[in-house]
Amino acid sequence: MFKIKDSTIHCSRGDSGTISLKVPYVDVNDYIKYEDNEVTPNVYWYDKVNEILYDSDYEESSVSLDTLHIVFYQFQIDDKITFNIYNRNGYDTEPVVSKDIIVDTAAYNVDIPLTEEEMTFGEISNKPVTYWYDITLNEDATVVCYNENGAKEFIQYPAKGDDE
Repeated sequence: MFKIKDSTIHCSRGDSGTISLKVPYVDVNDYIKYEDNEVTPNVYWYDKVNEILYDSDYEESSVSLDTLHIVFYQFQIDDKITFNIYNRNGYDTEPVVSKDIIVDTAAYNVDIPLTEEEMTFGEISNKPVTYWYDITLNEDATVVCYNENGAKEFIQYPAKGDDE
């Protein structure tokens, strides 16, 4: 099993899977960038915490968010994506898994393939074990990490038996 739900990754020990990463543009306030569909698009900033949409001058906007589209970062050739898994409460220690991806084609999303070998880590357990993870871009911007909603969790489940 390999699935992602609400930024939590669920994976059976030794299973493989792929994370498809898309990174929205955000400003210093952590507001998400949106645009309309005009030839020369108008820029809007969405405060997801307070659920307020602002125009480019940071004045509250009456435009409906439904009429706008989110703006994503375009990954460039040679961008480096690093996916790390840490022991729970272990951000200050070395990751138990670290995987680097070098982007070879400019695109708005990057796939992070995780092999069976890479997903066979930690102690064998007969119950789920929760780890934490983060994803960085070019070693200087953490794009998925612990935030106001808490840690991003990677839950490893026991490997299925021969009968399953």
